[in-house]
Amino acid sequence: MKFKKITVNCSSETSDIVSFTLHEAGSMGEVFDDYANIEQVLDEKRWDYADAQLFNRTEGCTVTGYFTIECSEDLILQKIASLKSYDFADFSMLSANCEIIDSSEWENEWKKYYKPFNIGKIVIVPEWIDYTPACGDVKVVLNPGLAFGTGMHETTSMCVDLMQRISLQDKRVLDFGCGSGILGICATALGARSVIFADTDEQAISATQYNCGINGIKNPEIFCQDVREMKEPADVIIANITADVLIAVMPIIKESLTRGGYAIISGIISDKKQLVLDEYLKDFTLIQSQQKNEWSAFLFKS
Repeated sequence: MKFKKITVNCSSETSDIVSFTLHEAGSMGEVFDDYANIEQVLDEKRWDYADAQLFNRTEGCTVTGYFTIECSEDLILQKIASLKSYDFADFSMLSANCEIIDSSEWENEWKKYYKPFNIGKIVIVPEWIDYTPACGDVKVVLNPGLAFGTGMHETTSMCVDLMQRISLQDKRVLDFGCGSGILGICATALGARSVIFADTDEQAISATQYNCGINGIKNPEIFCQDVREMKEPADVIIANITADVLIAVMPIIKESLTRGGYAIISGIISDKKQLVLDEYLKDFTLIQSQQKNEWSAFLFKS
């Protein structure tokens, strides 16, 4: 299916009225690209991690609307141009263009960036690629477009690596904040007896169910509720979530883990590394730590 994509160059001050104009003209959704929003987040320190490219300064702002192919782009462009007649804001830099996009190409464009890759003996294989692993490799199939957790991010890859530093054979594992389910699925591939997948996001639950299915995991234990309702504790808990959440849920992780069990935690930006360590060292022994770029991960024993 084809769509019309209309992109308007404007200022931060006028972006809201531009978005409203596109919406009133029939846009199915608007996308803002405005560095002023990034600056606000930086000033308020309301982030834990983000793509580094977001911090590259850009001038001005763009607002993009998406329309059905039948719509009249001339009429829409006229509505945008008419904003220049208003004097309550500076619309002088306003300009717009229209292009035709194919939804199938648009939706699948990102797939070309995902190829099979190894993390230790685990090889992550995108669902649409036919791949035979090398001798000794353990294949995990993934649809990386469904939820967070492709294996390519440092926080995920360090978890998968640390999982291979202990024996998971016949262990009960909890994937705490499972996202795409990649960590629990890797644990299964590494010999875990059973894996519990838990997340508070319904999209993550759906993604995990799908990815378990394509890996042949039948009747996986997946739930969207308090992990303290588990029938029995886990031998290993893996949590790749943000530093602040890891600190908040430390007592829950402690309660949900067997005595002598292991906790692998990741998603920790460098600025918060010591805060997380100080909290976990109250009740756990640090076995190993890893750092990749600005990210840290830890393997603890209870």
